[in-house]
Amino acid sequence: AIVAALILLPWMYAQRQNFSLWPANVGLVLLRGGILCVAYFCFVLSIAALPIATSVSIYFTMPFFVAALAGRALGENVKTYRWIAITAGFAGVLLMVRPAAETFEPAALLALASALGYAVGQLISRHVTQSASPIVVAFWQSAIYGVAALILTVVAPFFEVTADSGKVVTFLLRPWVMPDGQ
Repeated sequence: AIVAALILLPWMYAQRQNFSLWPANVGLVLLRGGILCVAYFCFVLSIAALPIATSVSIYFTMPFFVAALAGRALGENVKTYRWIAITAGFAGVLLMVRPAAETFEPAALLALASALGYAVGQLISRHVTQSASPIVVAFWQSAIYGVAALILTVVAPFFEVTADSGKVVTFLLRPWVMPDGQ
């Protein structure tokens, strides 16, 4: 988030476009940023307990959510052949995840929540970009990620991680380790 701010702020100044850092729909910009931040964290946490290929495969249900929500959110009609393709893809994900099997990993729900969050974020983007510059939207997205990371940095040391905490909690609350030179 800091690196993004160091890039975006001078870029916005250099563009000298007629836009405001506080667009008329700043609430929607912030809502989109918050939803995408939660979706991002859900995905990262899912890979703490699942193979990355599984998390990515589950994430690929995002088109299903976009199609399911596009009619209501955007007034768009999804054609039948697309629904068939989306349903086949979703069935493939269900086959892979096996939610009823005794090997089901609850972290799969984090990857699914990530897909839903990204889908909602993409649908909101359509409305946001009508009155907010993409660079302003990117700035606020980065700012929200930075605030979330700062909150986690401050709050995480107050939680105790035990052997029974689970992979996701252990991953999220593990102590900071400074990388060595190698």
